[in-house]
Amino acid sequence: MTELARYSLEWRRRDIPCPGPTILAEMTVPRGARCPAELEQMWKPGQGYAICWGLVSQKPIRRWSREAKARARRRNLQRRLEAKFPLFAQIFVAAELERRPAYYDADDPA
Repeated sequence: MTELARYSLEWRRRDIPCPGPTILAEMTVPRGARCPAELEQMWKPGQGYAICWGLVSQKPIRRWSREAKARARRRNLQRRLEAKFPLFAQIFVAAELERRPAYYDADDPA
């Protein structure tokens, strides 16, 4: 699947109300392609419109596994407590793990 990007000529002056349409023109191109010449020719400096770029198609979001979340939570807890209480960090970590075992294990906290 090729990723697509959208170039558009949009109103960007926040201090002045838009005199016409917010988006004058837009074109969809493959990601990484240059701005189409037709769009560049429509743009004039000082007019209030700007050439904008945005992704149309994005990769799916990668979710962490429960085990990875649990490892990160335990690691972050350890780091936080060692920074705040270096002498007593191990005691506080053990107490917190005992207090909220489902959150720091691979179980679903919901």
